[in-house]
Order: sequence, then C-alpha cells, then structure tokens
Amino acid sequence: MKIEEEIEDIISKDIRNLGYILWGIELSGKNNSKLIRVYIDNEDAPINLRDCEIVSAQIKEVLENTEHINFNFVLEVSSPGIERTFFNIEQLKNFVEQTILVKFEEDSRKDSVLGKLLSVSDNYIEVMNNKKESIKIDVNSYITSKLIYKG
Repeated sequence: MKIEEEIEDIISKDIRNLGYILWGIELSGKNNSKLIRVYIDNEDAPINLRDCEIVSAQIKEVLENTEHINFNFVLEVSSPGIERTFFNIEQLKNFVEQTILVKFEEDSRKDSVLGKLLSVSDNYIEVMNNKKESIKIDVNSYITSKLIYKG
C-alpha cells in the first residue's frame, strides 16, 4: 500500500466526521522529512481558512499519534482550488461539460489532451479536444487530470 493510501485510511473518517470531503493527498520530500498536503472540499459552501484550520488541527493530532507515520512531516490543508487536480476518475463525474486537461499513457508514451469533458464511465472518459474531435481515454491509461478555469 502506498503511503498516501495509508494516510487516507488514517484521516478520512475524521475529515468526514468534521463534515468535509477528503479530495486528495499529495506527498513530497525526502524519506525522513515530508510535506503532506491534504485537499478538502465541502458540498455546501466553499472551503475557507477556518475550515482548513479545523481539519489541520484534528488530523495533525491523528497523524502524530499513529505508528504508521515514521517520519517527520509538515502538514498543509487546503481547498482543491478553482483549477483543481482530480485524484481519481470518480471525481470527474461532477464536472461533465467543463474544460479539463487530461494526462494519460498510450503505447508506452505519455500524452495529454485539453478539452471539454463529455462523459465519464467505468471504462473510459471522453473529451472533445479543440479540433472538435472526440477522444476516448481508457481508465487504465489515465494518469491525472486538472480542471481548467475559463473565467
């Protein structure tokens, strides 16, 4: 199990109990000192600084008191932001018709497509690129994606 998945297992219940959604986790840094960046969301209102402070205080204590975290860490809690990164395919379902940048791997090479998200299924996501071509990306080829803000 990846360390991000272990952290998710440890903190997801607390975040849910506080009334928030765990959007994703990023981990960076060296083996003995890491930055843990946790993204939270809320269905009812935009995330504000107070929300981040509440979640940070709770999960910092949880992380400090688990034997699964055997390194020093700095914790950051943030909203996913207006140009949010999607951490799994399921998160895309609420953003159909929005502009996204999708990174994927095809024939052992990495590629990307920018366009309007047309559909999301268990097997593929479909994006219309700037040339008005429909591109289906197999979920097994999917790497990551990001919402592109069009103000």
